[in-house]
Amino acid sequence: MDNIKRVYQRIIDPDHGDCYKCSICTLLGVDYEEAPNFVEHENWHQLAQEFLMQHGYKFTYEVLYNPLLSYLEEPTHECFKAYERDPKYGFHNLQPEWGINGLFLATVCSPKYTNAQEHPAEHTHSVLCDANFRIIHDPQPEYQGILQYPYAKLIGYNGIRTIEIIRKL
Repeated sequence: MDNIKRVYQRIIDPDHGDCYKCSICTLLGVDYEEAPNFVEHENWHQLAQEFLMQHGYKFTYEVLYNPLLSYLEEPTHECFKAYERDPKYGFHNLQPEWGINGLFLATVCSPKYTNAQEHPAEHTHSVLCDANFRIIHDPQPEYQGILQYPYAKLIGYNGIRTIEIIRKL
């Protein structure tokens, strides 16, 4: 994975940073200047879809979830009634061929902005992982020596919350 063209953040902001943009650029192997900062736009996900399609890929709108995420984010959800999770959307379904050059767009809780007084999904951060849930690229230069992401010991999978499936057109 050393041959990937890594793009790093230039906007460090808890609400409108460019980690998502930089992750998409790295995933596609394009320069920073080629992509908009998607999260600054009201229709950011549609804009990202159009950008991916220009490069021969598309969001499938399938998101795989960390199987332990609900225990972290909604700890009382199953206190009185069992909840059946749809196994179709669990991490165990991740297929290596679904990635782009072996990489997947993933989210983690932000190491810089996660606060124990807020809901764990309040500040997420985009990264790239491989099919073994190893973080291969973090676009935030300050995180290059990170030991672990917030809640990694609680939810496993290196703290990865979700993985968006992007496929070739």
